[in-house]
Amino acid sequence: MILLKINAYKNYSLNKMEGSDFSFVKDFLDTQKNRLEKTEFFYPYQNDELLSVLEQGIFWGLFDKDRLIATFAIDTDEGYAERLADIINSCCGKEIVKKAYESSGLMVDEEYRGQGIAKYLMSLAVEEAKARQINICGVVHTLNAASMRTFFSLGFQLRGVWKLQEGYDFVYLLKCFGEVCEEYYLIEKLVLQKDGKCDIIKKEEEYSPLDRSIIHKGLLADGYVGITCDNTRICFIRNNKEKNYE
Repeated sequence: MILLKINAYKNYSLNKMEGSDFSFVKDFLDTQKNRLEKTEFFYPYQNDELLSVLEQGIFWGLFDKDRLIATFAIDTDEGYAERLADIINSCCGKEIVKKAYESSGLMVDEEYRGQGIAKYLMSLAVEEAKARQINICGVVHTLNAASMRTFFSLGFQLRGVWKLQEGYDFVYLLKCFGEVCEEYYLIEKLVLQKDGKCDIIKKEEEYSPLDRSIIHKGLLADGYVGITCDNTRICFIRNNKEKNYE
């Protein structure tokens, strides 16, 4: 690992994790995943995926002295970035981005939650993406409202959905600094101008997880994007010049 900054956040130090840290990082992720109330909220890396991100991507580790307490990463694999873009574009029914690099591996030690660490690490990813002029995408379980809210608070937009298997429905949260089509900026400007004025789907508890993905996908295809959420619902807004948001 490479020390990046002492006292980077509170009294914790920030390190860049490397391939040689594979076993150390994997043990942390596996241990903390098993302690989650809902283990499906963290979809684990395959061994080769984790090694690839450690060796070729950007993988941060936050430490309390010698104790690893949180992780986050940007996967810089070009082929995977193109696949994520394809999913987003297919959901929206038009080309939004050519590449979207996944921000992944977010895990905070259960004893250190509630300190704003997740948002701090996500902010690092946003700063890195801006510096590199790339688009980043968070892939979040659709029931993980806390994680979604943090992404939304940093300006991410819900632009895609995907079902892996029963019980594993994901939303794709996108923030762009790289090549995009004009529509992305139009939506972003409208959201900033009309904060809180958005179309709202019915409360989540009125739908099953499967139905939720279908509804979200339908809204995306109809020109909506997700811009915020609470514990029971996701708010969508549509870039439609004929629609009055006042």
